[in-house]
Amino acid sequence: MNKSKNYYEVLGVTHDSTNNEIKKAYYGLSKQYHPDLNNNIESKFFRDICEAYKILTNEELRKEYDMKSKYGKDYNEYYELFDITNDFSYSDGKEKFDKFKKYEVNNIDIVVKDDFNGNIEYERWVKCKSCDGTGKNLSSKIIIRDNNGNIIKMFDGDDGCDFCDGVGKNPDGTDCRFCLGKGKVGLNKCDACGGEGRILGKQKLKGIKLEGDETKVELMGHFSKNGTGHLFLIKNKC
Repeated sequence: MNKSKNYYEVLGVTHDSTNNEIKKAYYGLSKQYHPDLNNNIESKFFRDICEAYKILTNEELRKEYDMKSKYGKDYNEYYELFDITNDFSYSDGKEKFDKFKKYEVNNIDIVVKDDFNGNIEYERWVKCKSCDGTGKNLSSKIIIRDNNGNIIKMFDGDDGCDFCDGVGKNPDGTDCRFCLGKGKVGLNKCDACGGEGRILGKQKLKGIKLEGDETKVELMGHFSKNGTGHLFLIKNKC
């Protein structure tokens, strides 16, 4: 798998394309660009087509690609940077690990001048207090009514379906009609952060003393579900 390649673009399909649509696109491109049928086409291009087809028609590989490639549907930089730990050597291992740790906790790097007075203001993602970083409306209630509109059950809005106790099934073995057999129910997003679990704001710090070429201020980076990062003040060497 080459995460730097846009497999969707290679096959001319979209993130929402089904396996059948991907296969149809692959067969069409194979007839058009197979080296045995077209001497003007480089074999590398056809290999890219085959590789894209292999990844996107395999459920597990496609899921991994969608998370780890910037061209994927569910791209998350955290997973891409985590991969650097699989490529260690004694010469560059520490440097790569340090880079991974920085991005894992959403650190903020700011270059400061020699005349830095110890005070700074910068943008920072902080935990949403309304939802405690969950992105969910914790005050929401799930109300179940009978056909006459009478309340037969009411419970706090959490992930588990209380009507079936999270098993997704009714006593007779049929799917729970409230969670549709999933054992979980949907929640309203937090109104304050729109479901993000964090809010972008201005952070002010005073009286910071620089130490060496790089000064670390604990837990003053961005907040995310992966943790809270640190602020690094880096002296301008220019």
